[in-house]
Amino acid sequence: MSHILLYFDPGTGALIVQFLVAIGASIALFYKRISLKLKSIFGKKQEDNLLGDIDIEEKSDADKE
Repeated sequence: MSHILLYFDPGTGALIVQFLVAIGASIALFYKRISLKLKSIFGKKQEDNLLGDIDIEEKSDADKE
């Protein structure tokens, strides 16, 4: 007759939950890092001048007349 001990005290339960959360966070951060690296290698190049398409000079109503 074998006895299987299935009792988890609160400390053990908290340790297991902490371990699972740490694994999930590690996987998420690793995936984000790898995906950003792949996007930088294979993605489009971004232009340095972000304001190049914006017309800064706006005409007021007095200038139009």
